[in-house]
Amino acid sequence: MSNNTIDLRNCKPGQPLRSKHGMILTYVRPLDESDYYHHEVQYPNGAMGTRIHDGHVYKNPDKRLPVLS
Repeated sequence: MSNNTIDLRNCKPGQPLRSKHGMILTYVRPLDESDYYHHEVQYPNGAMGTRIHDGHVYKNPDKRLPVLS
């Protein structure tokens, strides 16, 4: 697996992003400082999701799921 990650603070609305599973997400916007997550993204099916600055789902690193090979 490649370690080519992006800092979502550098993204612009509408920018395509590739997930670690190969899915193409669209960067929507930064969220307010008071939000738990930092950024909003959109999935191909139109559903919305959130990420932290480094693109992970969980803010607490201990809660991140391991990558299985």
